[in-house]
Amino acid sequence: MKLKSVPRVSIDAKALEKVWQWTALAKGEFSCLAMVTNDLHVHDVQLFDQVNTAASTELDQGALAKFLVHHPAPELVRCHIHSHGSLQVFWSQQDEACFEGLETESFLVAIVVNKRHELKCRLDIWKPFRLTLDDLALEVRLPRYELKGECEQAFARHVTELQPVVSRWTSDPRQPGPAPSRNLGGWPGWDDEDLAVWGGER
Repeated sequence: MKLKSVPRVSIDAKALEKVWQWTALAKGEFSCLAMVTNDLHVHDVQLFDQVNTAASTELDQGALAKFLVHHPAPELVRCHIHSHGSLQVFWSQQDEACFEGLETESFLVAIVVNKRHELKCRLDIWKPFRLTLDDLALEVRLPRYELKGECEQAFARHVTELQPVVSRWTSDPRQPGPAPSRNLGGWPGWDDEDLAVWGGER
């Protein structure tokens, strides 16, 4: 991955909502993994068997290994998300050790959250050299609904767009000229005084 500017990390709205729900349910910490596309979009968060305390979270390695073996694209599972419960969001020594254990051939996105919906996001790269980019903005990507056809039909059914009357002396509709045709009832919101001004009677 070539870095031409500060990376922009995004997360699927549904995935983030799951994280907030699990954060609210957990008495202390919890953790999960997610898939990440090459353009740094986090999606499909996955919860695994784990043992947690108020200050730690440990995934069941057997369950994680089984999941990765059967996953169609295990190399894309490269996001670690965990909660600090009611504490501040920061990277603890335990977090740092965890990330080193998750070293990949490409990169790792890490996100830490808390019950106040605060979060931190970072990007770790190991090759061609070790690099950590911290405090990255995390953008929520909303689903793209297929509404183009429906919106076009509603617009055509309900919207009438009138064209401004162009003066016979100028092609600029912003310049004074003849009043809009009364056959069209003028323009919405215009009274006789407005029409007189437009028509150059003042």
